[in-house]
Formats: sequence, structure tokens, C-alpha cells
Amino acid sequence: MSETHRDTSSLIAMAREGTKRSRPQLAENVLDLVISSDGRLNDRERALTDQVLTRLVKDMKLQVRQHLAAQLAHSPAAPEGLIEMLARDDISVAGPILKHCRIVKETTLIEIVRLRIREHQLCIAMRDHVPASVSDALVEHAASPDVLETLIRNPNAEVSASAMAYLVAESRRFDQFQEPLLSRTDLPSSLANQMFWWVSAQLRQKILTDFDIAEHELDPLLETATRGVLKASKEERGANIENSAIKLAGTLREEDRLSVELVINMLRNQRIPAFCAALSNLAGISFATLNRIVLDEDITPFAILCKALKFSEAPFSTMALLLVQSRSNKRQSEGGLRNVLELFREISSDQSRATLNYWHNDSELQKAAMKLR
Repeated sequence: MSETHRDTSSLIAMAREGTKRSRPQLAENVLDLVISSDGRLNDRERALTDQVLTRLVKDMKLQVRQHLAAQLAHSPAAPEGLIEMLARDDISVAGPILKHCRIVKETTLIEIVRLRIREHQLCIAMRDHVPASVSDALVEHAASPDVLETLIRNPNAEVSASAMAYLVAESRRFDQFQEPLLSRTDLPSSLANQMFWWVSAQLRQKILTDFDIAEHELDPLLETATRGVLKASKEERGANIENSAIKLAGTLREEDRLSVELVINMLRNQRIPAFCAALSNLAGISFATLNRIVLDEDITPFAILCKALKFSEAPFSTMALLLVQSRSNKRQSEGGLRNVLELFREISSDQSRATLNYWHNDSELQKAAMKLR
């Protein structure tokens, strides 16, 4: 009889004795038996040992289970059944297992996410590797926003496309999601640029710096949908201020009178619909997109627009200052204008045009989706 077999037989005998005196002794020796015997136990011995340990440890005191979990969390030779049980235990026991143990099954992690409390979810979100299926479960069943924030901040968490889109949408409500989302290397440029409209000025500059949109990345189907919506919207135009302004801009463009100087005068005279219509005509984007840019509290989108149109610094500065002065919080806006001017100087016209096209196409696609509902 081998030494390993004698140890296993002794363990079984201790389990059958089942006294309170033998259980602490079992807890002290179980790690040596299981871990040091890795590779020398046959399948039957390993299964039997696992079964015995799981049954005994379940009835041990909390402190003993905590000790075992801490020791087994980093062991690749830990018995699977025992690990599965400890992972479902009180968080003081389960924590190290959920954070570090690599042999916990995905199905077990998903089940724990669905059935256990916030603290269990947080530990799973911190794992060295979080599969996409587990991330999906966390997104669906998160007990609190901090669980999702922990998941987002984990660079080793795989996040599916649908889960990422959901987290980006939720970042409108939960500011704490924004910075870690924009720091993830797997965040698509399209989703980052969606966030542009509700993040801080600092994060807007991060989007413009870190998430370039090349012209070839614009989806041809998106462009097709955009053209279809624009054609439909033309047929639905009525006699209102916006449409009159759009018509005027078109006429001025045809007569080659739509100059930068004229656009500045429109703004100076507070003819905002005409101003927006003129710029939308020059930029080749919808009035709605242009209006969104002009009405934004931050001047950064307007800087992108002017750079895309290849305006020089002088007319941009003039229009930006006029827009700032028309708003209530002049001191704060004028202070931020210097930073926007730096951005205007640094960003390229090509990058600005690509960003502008994305805003336009995204806006028109959303409009098309609303019409289909």
C-alpha cells in the first residue's frame, strides 16, 4: 500500500469517526494531503477525497472554513467540489476563492452572480480573468453601480459588444463609469464618440485624442440610411422658421454668397436659425446635428465643426466668443475658451471631419430608428 493511499485511508477513517476532536486535525492536514499529493492520487482517490472533504468542511466553524479558503484559493490542485462549496459560502469564506481561484467553473460564477449578494458580485468582478459570459451576468444582475464600475475598471474582464453598449448608455446616468470606460482598450470608437455629448470637457478632449474615427470606418449602411432619412425629411418640410432658414441657406449657397463673414454677422445679430442653417449647409450635416453642436454648453463641439470646415483661427475665435457671451455663465465659459483654442490648433481637419461625419450619421440613424418604431 502506497504512502498516499495510507493517507487517504486515514482521512476516510477520520471522516467516519466524525468527532469534534478529529475535525480540527483534519483541517490542519487537508492542505498537505491534497496539494502535495497532486498527480499521485488516482481519479477514484481524488473524487473520494473531494467528497469527504466537502462533507466535513461544510460543518466546520467559520474560522476553519476561512483558513481553508485562503489557503486553497491559489492552489491549482484544490478539489473542485470543495472549491465549489466554498465559493457559495459566506463572503468572508468565499471572497478569496471568487477573487483568485482559477478552477471555479464559469457556470458556478454565473450562478453566484445571480443568486448571491453584492459582495460576492464585487469579488467576481475583481477576478484576474472575467469571461464575457460572466461579465454579461454581472451587467444583467448587478446589485449596485459599484459592481459595474469594478467590472469596467478590470482590464482583464472580457466585455461583450452588447454589454459594452449598455454600460456606455448607463454612463449617462452614472458619472463614475465614464473615465474607466474611456480608459478601456476594447471600447469601440463609435461608442466613445456617443459618450462625447454627456461627459466632462476633460473627457471630451480624451475622446478626441484617443479615439480617432477614420473615414473608412463609417458604415456604408449608416450612410445609406442617412441619405434615406434626409430625403424623407425634405419631403416632409413645412413652412416654419427652421425650414425657411434652411431654404435661405440653400439659396445663398447657390448664389455663392454664403461666406464666413455672412455667417459671423448672422450670429452677431442673433439670427440663430439662419446661423445654424448656414453652417449645416457648409458642413453637409443635418440642421439637428448642427443645432446640437451650437447649443451645447461646451464650445469643444463647435471647435470641431469649424476645424472640419477649415476655418482659420480668427473667425473661429470670433464666433466662439460670441457664443460664450450669449450664455449666462460667462466667466466659466470664457476661462474654458483658452483650452478649446489650444484644441482647435492641435486637432487636424481630417480628424475633425471624421468626427463631424460620425455625429451626423449617428444622429440621423437614431432619427430613422425612431420613425421605424
